[in-house]
Amino acid sequence: MKNSFSYIKISGILLVLFLFCDLIPRSHPEHREGSRIEILHFVQNDRIQPSQAIPAAKQTCPKGYTAVRPQCSLLFNLPAFAQGINENIEIPQDTAEIRVPGEILVDIRDNVSPEDLQRFSSIHHITLEPNSDYSAEDKLMRVKVAEENLESMVNELSKDPMVESAEPEYLFFALFYPNDPLYKYQWSMEKTGARSAWRDSAGEGVIVAVIDTGVAFEDYKNFHKIEDLQDTKFVQGYNFVSRNIHPDDDHAHGSHVTGIIAQSTFNGKGTAGIAYKCSIMPIKVLSADGFGRVGDIAEAIRFAADHGAKVINMSLGGPFPSSILRRACQYAKKKGVIIVCAAGNSKSAKISYPAAFPECIAVSAVRYDGQIAFYSNRGRRVDIAAPGGDMNVDQNNDGYPDGILQNTIAIKDPSKEGYYQFQGTSMAAPHVSAAAALVESLGVTNPDAVKRLLKMTAGVPAGVNPAAGYGAGVVDCGKAVFFAGFFAGLLKLLMAVAFAVFIARITRFSGKKNYFYWLQTVPGILIGASGLFFLPYLIDFDMPLRGILFRGFPQWDIFFFGAGSHENPLFYSALVPFIAAIFFQSNRFLRCFAAGLNLGVGGQLLFSLIFREAVLKYIPNFFFLDELWLALNILFCLFMAFSLIAVPMKKEGVI
Repeated sequence: MKNSFSYIKISGILLVLFLFCDLIPRSHPEHREGSRIEILHFVQNDRIQPSQAIPAAKQTCPKGYTAVRPQCSLLFNLPAFAQGINENIEIPQDTAEIRVPGEILVDIRDNVSPEDLQRFSSIHHITLEPNSDYSAEDKLMRVKVAEENLESMVNELSKDPMVESAEPEYLFFALFYPNDPLYKYQWSMEKTGARSAWRDSAGEGVIVAVIDTGVAFEDYKNFHKIEDLQDTKFVQGYNFVSRNIHPDDDHAHGSHVTGIIAQSTFNGKGTAGIAYKCSIMPIKVLSADGFGRVGDIAEAIRFAADHGAKVINMSLGGPFPSSILRRACQYAKKKGVIIVCAAGNSKSAKISYPAAFPECIAVSAVRYDGQIAFYSNRGRRVDIAAPGGDMNVDQNNDGYPDGILQNTIAIKDPSKEGYYQFQGTSMAAPHVSAAAALVESLGVTNPDAVKRLLKMTAGVPAGVNPAAGYGAGVVDCGKAVFFAGFFAGLLKLLMAVAFAVFIARITRFSGKKNYFYWLQTVPGILIGASGLFFLPYLIDFDMPLRGILFRGFPQWDIFFFGAGSHENPLFYSALVPFIAAIFFQSNRFLRCFAAGLNLGVGGQLLFSLIFREAVLKYIPNFFFLDELWLALNILFCLFMAFSLIAVPMKKEGVI
């Protein structure tokens, strides 16, 4: 027994050298609740409330802004509303690019001092205005000049070494087509496999930022929290339009998008959301008219990434490949955020920005039969497709047009609400954002891994050409969750069992006479590697502790701290198995449990090392330090399992 304890002490001393004292992250306050799966019904006498009809007028530039023709062949359309239930929606193919007149967006280098900024202003004879309250850190400024001098000033500022980028300020806009919603069932939920996904995940522990027109999430002044977001969880967002902490919706678009992601579900009213247990971060960058500045959108992306969001949904876009917006997307991705964007509604083979950036997932729209919707952009840069609706048809023969139905405010009237149908790639994108939240709650938090999993599990409808704009196919939440939950859990368990077989072979602690001892390691192996990952696929039930019961120990960090802190080194290490070995080594059953825990944690760490479904927190990702961390801790786990089994059992005459 002394030999066993000395082995453990030596391994513990070595382990401490690789652990940090300040690894515990700040947790995000969350509420966890269980719910029972049941059939959903509409409220208000089981009827959909018709939307107010808004004439589909010709697109015009908002008052005070300038319309300029784009210099490339990218075609796009401004937000439009359908006039009637079955009236065709004509998509303008040659509309103007919307630019803020006489305004330049300037990204100053972060290391420029206040004195240098004053000298910069004097040299160029301009006045720098911070874009928002957050501009003190990222040095994103606005400059107002005479319209006739705008082009020359952009060129002048771009050449200054203190400037990273200078460009005219443009407006981006919501990509959607709301109509009179008389559609009764949420067909998109079934088409994306949401109900089957709920067996294993509802988005727990994941924060999704909705960068849009705001959300009807609070009772504030003339705004109110709509009825089917009453049980939805929210975290603090920001209003970049009014520069305050009240990102309320005065348009309807953002609340509808939010409903697709996280409408309150299983509450006996309204509609359902796909990732209904995730937390929504409402960020307003679009006005009541559906327009917003590039600078605000760029800072909103950084705000979301800095405040714990793991998924960003942007159902907005424009034709301008802003370098400032691109860098914001790169910043968010480096912080582990998956960015999902609408591809656009102009029938074009070129998709809008920011969807076209490689850091984002570009989403096209399909209708009920799986065909690409008539309005949807398509092309080689589309990553994946999702239901966006088609209000011109009733393909499921339920008597209502095939739009996407959710609870939202009345259009431009936050005092009223209803259950309205919209259509567009704006509605397709949040289906993918919700799918990303589902798999992230299961531990797949590396943006590249999330994108790879969603594309791998997407399905292409029979008889269609994927090259027509589907990307990898139509998103399948159920299949993605199955691979992230059951299939991954099985692989982790098999890896832990393989380690057990390896230990049994090298210690010769095998054979029928030793089965009983190995059976005592099974609880520890399950807790360490996979939890009861198979149980949701045998029994339909939900419970508050599912994040612990159905996951291996290293993934418990999601339950305690949220997906934003997944792969916390205190969990993804041999520390806890080592502590168990110290306290349990004197009792045979507990010693076997501790050995199993080491084998199980080692199996899950090996899975993470091979598949990189997440990125280790607080460990620099260079010179393979994260891979080295995992490899060393796997060896520690195996060494401790060997010490707990081989030395004591040999002394007791078992082997």
